[in-house]
This record gives sequence, structure tokens and C-alpha cells, in this order.
Amino acid sequence: MKSETKNCQNCKQNFTIEPDDFGFYEKIKVPPPTFCPDCRRQRRWAWKNNTSLYNRTCDLCKKSVVTIYSKESSAVIYCNKCWWSDKWDPKDYGQDYDFSRSFFEQFKELVLKVPHMALVNDDGIGSVNCEYTQDFAFGKNCYMVFIAWRIENVMYSYFILEGRDMMDCINIRSKSEWLYECFNARNSYQLKYSRLNIACIDSQFLYRCKDCSNCFMCAELVGKKYCFKNEQYSKEEYEKILASYKLDTFSGVERAQKEYDEFILKYPRRFVDGIHNVNVSGDVISGCKNVKNSFFAKNSENCKYCDFGTNMKDSYDMAGGGELSECYESVTCDQSNRNLFGIYSWKSQDIEYTQHCHNCQYCFGCIGLRNAKYCIFNKQYTKEEYEKLVPKIIEQMNKIPYKDKKENGYKFGEFYPAELSPFGYNETEAQEHFPLSREEAFKKGFNWQNNLQRTVGKETLLPEDIPDSITEVTDSILEEILVCINCKRNYKIIPNELIFYRKMSIPIPRRCFYCRHEARLKRRNPFKLWHRTCMCDPTSQSYDGRSKTNHFHGGSKCEVEFETSYSPDRPEIVYCEKCYQAEVY
Repeated sequence: MKSETKNCQNCKQNFTIEPDDFGFYEKIKVPPPTFCPDCRRQRRWAWKNNTSLYNRTCDLCKKSVVTIYSKESSAVIYCNKCWWSDKWDPKDYGQDYDFSRSFFEQFKELVLKVPHMALVNDDGIGSVNCEYTQDFAFGKNCYMVFIAWRIENVMYSYFILEGRDMMDCINIRSKSEWLYECFNARNSYQLKYSRLNIACIDSQFLYRCKDCSNCFMCAELVGKKYCFKNEQYSKEEYEKILASYKLDTFSGVERAQKEYDEFILKYPRRFVDGIHNVNVSGDVISGCKNVKNSFFAKNSENCKYCDFGTNMKDSYDMAGGGELSECYESVTCDQSNRNLFGIYSWKSQDIEYTQHCHNCQYCFGCIGLRNAKYCIFNKQYTKEEYEKLVPKIIEQMNKIPYKDKKENGYKFGEFYPAELSPFGYNETEAQEHFPLSREEAFKKGFNWQNNLQRTVGKETLLPEDIPDSITEVTDSILEEILVCINCKRNYKIIPNELIFYRKMSIPIPRRCFYCRHEARLKRRNPFKLWHRTCMCDPTSQSYDGRSKTNHFHGGSKCEVEFETSYSPDRPEIVYCEKCYQAEVY
């Protein structure tokens, strides 16, 4: 079978379907996609809201709840205890399939009838004191944490899969403790303001260091101690330099962050951040084999277009998920096999077009089912009836496709139309990966939320009146309302947060969680690949003054080509693997 060039029905750009792709689609019995990889990725993320939270009332017990669904979404919401209880039966909402109408038109009606979990977490069930979390399980004492499990005492963080005592971190997937403002740290302790480090201790502002301790503002070091800007110092000299930066103050950290950002630019970057991989492309990938165009993937094999996944096998187009196989076009469908077009449907097998269905088998077009089998639109069928009816529905989906606002035709094999999402584009992670203005979003057929819940104008303490050093902050700050210096949103400091700042000598932040999160995302590479050539040139000097003539390409410029998430207009120096290893190590 040969590769084929297709024209995306959404953006009208050409994209390629490789022979292996056709094999995958044939294996799971779906037609090849009509949207290009970027449009498919954007469409999936437009169904996933993690960080936009609202106050509403549980539609069953009438208690106040925190939820990802605004009042404008029209979704019926239950608090988690009610949703998991026996007080209601999802099959009571079952309906017959109408062969005169499109599948997605009918599915939308079912979505608006069946209750949804206010937040996708297990607070009070498998987790303790974790009310303000989303896409979360098996935690303790966590607050404003998103896409996480098996963690303790973590606040204001995103994609944390193991560890404890962290704040303002992203992508921590191995045991670490006492981290602040860290990205992709592994097995580290008391680390601050650092990126891509392994087994580092009592350090700050490190970039891609390993087995280092008591280092400050360093890059690409291994097994070092008492280093500043990659220069060796005595313990006394190092402590004097560290003290001079006054990192217990907001002004000191701001100065150090700017200096650090400039310092690490002179160090070459590996074209893909990853370890222990075979035949991969994307970024932040570890322990993977044959994983292409994927980001934040770990211990996975034979996958493509997958983001934030762990232990995935033979799966394409996933937005989150772990311990799954033969899954396609889904959002967080953990511990599943052949879960197609699912949203938060866990521990299930052979299901298609489902949302929030758990431990189910052979279900099609269902919402909110638990321990169910042979159901269509939440209605129970026998095995024989199910196997006879599903092919007829698929045939009808192809004859009567759903037309979205852009006149895209949605047949069987396509993910849900973005316009049917219960979220505004600006509420979802699509806005983080593919930023759009309100006008651009409407033009592309997405929804928009005009009333994001936020408090402004209630501040009782201005940024200039907050003590510069954490050592000067008293408990009275817990009673104050602060205001973000960027977006002017009001925010507060909670008790556990203040305890953390004092222990780690971190100044009170002048930016709200949302602006801090946005700043971390800007330091992360986009979920997009560019075809580039290695930038190693022997006529230029290496970062440490060494000659480059020992590189495999000798005295000529390296001509190795690769795909990388560093766009050509970025300032970083990007190397192929061989040149990176030769110069850095």
C-alpha cells in the first residue's frame, strides 16, 4: 500500500496518510480521516476544559459545587457523589435511534439530557481533600491541579503523575518532592525554576542537568556541585553568589529569571527532548518506540498524533490517556481497548462515540453508563440486536452526514463536531495549543464563552505593598485579596500555599495562577513539527570555546535533517542527535 496525499476538508491544506496509517485504520475498522493532523488535534482539544472553573448547584442534591460547565453550557451537572450514586440510572435516558436524522444531531440532544460529572475527579471517593482538581484521581490535599493522579500536597500544577509537595509545576512523571516552577523534572528534590532535569537536589534555575546538587543557573551539567553558570566554585564562594541574588525576594527572582533565559540560549538543543527512544518524533518523549508526531508521551509503542499519554500501544489521535491500546480519536480514555471517539470513558472495551462511560463493553453513542453492555443511545439491547443495529447506524451516518457551520461533512469515523462541544473555545486546551481570537474562533466554527468566571476590582492589597521578601510576609496576607499584575484578576493566598513559600524561601507571586500557567506554557514548545536541518556549523565557536572538528561531519556544515518542535524563527540553536552528543557531552 502506498502513501496518499489528501486535502483537509477543514483547512484545505494537503496532508499525507502513510501506508502504516492505512493499516491502522483498517485494523480498527474506520475510514481514513478527512481532517489533517493539526485540525484533528485542535478539534479534540476543543472538547477538553481543564482550568476554567465555575460555581454552580448540583442538579440532584442542590448543593453548591465547583464545575467545568458554565451555566451557559446548558449541561445538567451532578456533584461527584451524586453522579456515582444509585440515585439515578443513566439508562432511564435511553432513546431509539431515528434513521431520518443525523447521528450527531441526535447525540447532541442526549448530551444535554444525561447528567455530567461537575468535575472529572474522585474527590471524597478515591481522593481526599481534592475538590478543586480536574481529570484527577487518587490524590490527597491537592488544590488547582489538572491532569494528575497518585500525588499529595500539590498545588497550581498540570500533568503531575507521581510525587508530592509541589507547586506551579508541569509534566512531572516520576517521584520528586519539594519542587517549584519546574518543567519535566525527574527524581529531584528541592528544585526551583528549572527545566528538563534528572536527579537534581537543592538547586535553582537549571536547564537539562543530571545528578547535580547545589547548583545555580547552570545548563547541561552532569554530576556537579557548587556551580554557577557552569563554573566551579567552592562551597563558600557559591553560597556568597547565591545570597547576592536574593532569591527570597520577588525582584531577585525576576532578575534571575531574565538572566537565566538569556544564559541558556547559547546552549544547543537536541531536536527532540527524549530519552530511551527508538524511531520517534515530537517532543518530551521517553521510553517509546515507533511513536510519531506525539508530545509528552511515555513508555508507548506504535502510536501517532498522541498527547499526554503513558503506556499507550497501537493508538492514534489521543488527547491524554494511559494504559490503553487500539484507541482512536479520544480524550482521556484510560485503561481501555478499542475505545473509539470516546471522552472520559475509562476501563472500557469495544465502545464507539461514548462520553463518561466506565467499565463498559459494546456500547455505541452512549453517555454516563457504568458496567453496561450492548447499549445504543443509552438503551439496552440484546447481543444479537446490537450487532444487527450498529452496522445499520454506521451506514446511515454515511448517507446522512452532519453538516457543521463550515459545511464540513461528519460521517462515521470523524470525531465530534467542535460546534457541539459544551465549552467555549477559550475555555479549552485548544486555546493553549492553537490560540485564536473570538472572531477567528467563530470563523472556524468554534464556540466562545463570553462570561469566564473571574473576580476583579476587589483587591485589598496592591502588588507594590506586598513585602518583596517572603521573610517579611506575615500571616495577615491570608486575609488579603491580591490583584494580578498582568490580567488584573483577583486571587488569594491559602494557608498551605504560604507554608510552602516559607519552607522553600519563595516570594509571594504577583501573578495569578492563570497567568503563571500561561507563562509556563509559553516556555514549552508547541505541539507542531517543522522540517529543519541541523544548525551545527564548524566555522562557529561552540558554547564553551571547543573546536567542532571532532563532529562526524568534519569541517563541513552538518546536513542532517529532522522534524522538530522548534520553529525556524525561534532563537534556539537546534542540533541533530550526533552533533548534540558530540558538543554537549
